[in-house]
Amino acid sequence: MYDVVPVMALMIPILAIVLGVIVAILVVVTMNRRKLREIELRHTERMAAIEKGIELPPDPVTHQPEPPRSRYLLRGLVWLGVGVAIALGLGSMVGDDVAALGWIPAAIGAAYLLFYVIEARRNPQDANGRLPGANDSSSSSDHRQVQ
Repeated sequence: MYDVVPVMALMIPILAIVLGVIVAILVVVTMNRRKLREIELRHTERMAAIEKGIELPPDPVTHQPEPPRSRYLLRGLVWLGVGVAIALGLGSMVGDDVAALGWIPAAIGAAYLLFYVIEARRNPQDANGRLPGANDSSSSSDHRQVQ
């Protein structure tokens, strides 16, 4: 009889990759269908408004607001903490060669923290903790001089 363990050990990564690709394709197709449906409904609404002689509804805002700058601080602290925990934790259990891999997420966390500090010095926060100009409905190009 065949030994089942090596076959199962080989099937796990294959199934993970195949299922991961299938899920990614389903997500892309679903998001695309949703966007097409929204466009179709907006078109129908606008055509009905034109037929009735009603003023056209404004187009919805499609851009995503910029996340608060504190998100970079959180990401940096989490990545740094996970990296240091892996490096120090695995160093005592497995060995220094494997534990050195923990410094990769620690470096990513340090990069996030450095970005946070540089952005804080370059652009002071507004009252909401967002970067200036982010999610601002009146940008500098929208201002008109009144004479």
